[in-house]
Amino acid sequence: MKNLRLNISRRAFTIIELLVVIAIIAILAALLLPALAAAKQKARRIGCMNNLRQLNLACKMYTDDAQGQLVSSWPLGFGSNPVNPYSWCPGWACLQDLSPTYGPSPQFDCTNVYALQQGAVWQYLKAAGVYRCPADNRSLGGLPVLRSYSMNSWLNGRSYGDPSGNETTFISPSIDGTLMDVFYRKENQLAAPSQTWCLIDEDASTINDSLFLVDMSPVNGIPDMPSTRHGQSYELSFVDGHMENVRMLHPPSEWVSSTIPDPDWVQLKSWTTVIR
Repeated sequence: MKNLRLNISRRAFTIIELLVVIAIIAILAALLLPALAAAKQKARRIGCMNNLRQLNLACKMYTDDAQGQLVSSWPLGFGSNPVNPYSWCPGWACLQDLSPTYGPSPQFDCTNVYALQQGAVWQYLKAAGVYRCPADNRSLGGLPVLRSYSMNSWLNGRSYGDPSGNETTFISPSIDGTLMDVFYRKENQLAAPSQTWCLIDEDASTINDSLFLVDMSPVNGIPDMPSTRHGQSYELSFVDGHMENVRMLHPPSEWVSSTIPDPDWVQLKSWTTVIR
């Protein structure tokens, strides 16, 4: 019995050995955690791009069914309609009160799928999950915010900052001809679909309605900002169907701090519309 106890004691780890093993495990974990975090971020970015691809395809299917008429980015209603029935997605996407814009209509708030279902592209998707970036952690009252993406406002929605000083919207086609830049209503107006963006992952600080304003004036105007949920880059879909992860030299919050045109903003502007 004494010999058995001696053998058992010889096989046991000492406290020093256990501490060394724990230290090695901690070092390995510290080395692996950044790699795991990077892999998680990449997976979310890929998921975001896949969502944009599906939404982009739905917009194309709508255009095909509408004989070349582009789905609208204009969310507001007109006449007796509470929302624009031709909008890709009406409703609200920020945590603020929507009543100043839409009136007391909780069915269009940021957590209600009803707003998505009223959009013109819902019939091609019927899946609320594709409207939300996997890295968007916003919630309201314990419910997730349903939409992270917005559409190029120059796609049948609203012009902004046109050098002519004029502005047109979805409901004022007679003004289109006075603009210096092209306001797109039909697919045949898109001379360069591969160089015209359609949908963007928008920053939580500016997302509200479903259109993304791009200021085409010479200044670094940023009424809306791209998201930086995936690091110093943002996700963009183009009318022709391809996706891009756009790397930025500066965060969007710094685009207006320069007195000269910021290259990141200039690039986004170049993909928004073209001179007539």
